[in-house]
Amino acid sequence: MAATLLFSILIVVAVILLSILLALYLVPVTVETVADCRRESARVMATVAWGIVGARVRVADGVQVLEILLVGRPVMTRDLREIAAAEPEKEEKKAKEPRPALSVSDYLNIAGDLWPHLQKILAAFIRSLCLETLRGDFTLGLESPADTGIVYGYCTAVRYALWPAEAIDFVMTPVFDREVFEGTFTLRMQIRRPLLILIPVVRTLLQKQVRQRLRQVSGRGAPGA
Repeated sequence: MAATLLFSILIVVAVILLSILLALYLVPVTVETVADCRRESARVMATVAWGIVGARVRVADGVQVLEILLVGRPVMTRDLREIAAAEPEKEEKKAKEPRPALSVSDYLNIAGDLWPHLQKILAAFIRSLCLETLRGDFTLGLESPADTGIVYGYCTAVRYALWPAEAIDFVMTPVFDREVFEGTFTLRMQIRRPLLILIPVVRTLLQKQVRQRLRQVSGRGAPGA
């Protein structure tokens, strides 16, 4: 009876793990950012979602919140100003703890040791990245009309250079009689098959030398520890 129960538990655990791995392979991570800048106000909203769960940051006049989402609806909200106010207290406590000082050569050695691993992670990230929308619509007027014309010329050249990329579009409207900066910015992209990014990350963290180097940077260890 006990053996049967243990076998059933192992089967359930295996099914759950396989389901999570399958979801990490099939379900993309969606990143979306919308910014709106006007003379009277500015608003920014950034959302990261995976399946039915996600997180959203909203910054506007008098509002700076972090929201945890479930099926697109907020289930928990935190004020970013309260989180930022708590950070100095943590920094003061950490400052009281002595940490080994690292020289520039130490940082260069650490970067050299970690770069091959970071390169693999970045390569996996870039392969998984899929840009869906990158659009901007701006109205710009500088103090000098000549400078406004120069910026408008560069923006127009870049716009037509990127014309074949349907997902990317920037439009600038020049204003020559006053200073102004208004517009909207929209970014939407997917990180497909996030499992393929997690695999090199886990492989990297499983290496003892990498963990030693990370502890050294954080001040919690030294080479050879």
